[in-house]
Amino acid sequence: MSDIPQPVIDVLKEIGETAKTSTWDCHGTRVILHKALEKIAANKGITFDAPVHLVTDPANKQVAIQVTGRLIADFGSIEAWSIGEVSPANCKNAYPFAMAEKRAKDRVILKLAGLHGYVYSEDEAEEFKDSKPSENDGLLEYNAAVRENWDWVNGAKEAIANQDWYSLAGMWGDIDHETMATLFRAPTKGGIFTTEERAACKGNDAFNQARKELANGV
Repeated sequence: MSDIPQPVIDVLKEIGETAKTSTWDCHGTRVILHKALEKIAANKGITFDAPVHLVTDPANKQVAIQVTGRLIADFGSIEAWSIGEVSPANCKNAYPFAMAEKRAKDRVILKLAGLHGYVYSEDEAEEFKDSKPSENDGLLEYNAAVRENWDWVNGAKEAIANQDWYSLAGMWGDIDHETMATLFRAPTKGGIFTTEERAACKGNDAFNQARKELANGV
């Protein structure tokens, strides 16, 4: 994802997200998830005034709402406003008021977070939402990760089968968290680890104790 602007990477890192978990490419346009923008707003302490309804025509599903937001920075308060518009021409959602407000808020967050012009929110247009990758997408990337970490995968599966939690704990720090999450893809989505193997690592007291002891040098 070398096409991701550095400001986007930096802001996502602040909330524990990555471009991989929170954005996607819509035919050359980088789009960010609404839930990621909500986390950014909370992290930066962005507040909003009550929305101003400019157009209210629910019968025809035409709504326009203005939203103003504020961010307290080191050099003072920053203010930004935007308008969220919904009509049958740009939205299929059955809740036009909620969608209009969401669009306006997302744009304000992008402005105050310094991301306006780098990415668009997923609710900006229907084509963005329609292009959102499904849960089954990324299988090729997953297969590549398995190939690159084949020895680790085999070793982990063997340790789980033998309930050798200390060996598994010793391997756990050999790969980064993002790769770990990729490798433990659900079997229903093509993942190589079985449901039982994934369950054996989650909430396993013996495994967690082994990891703790190794971390403490015991």
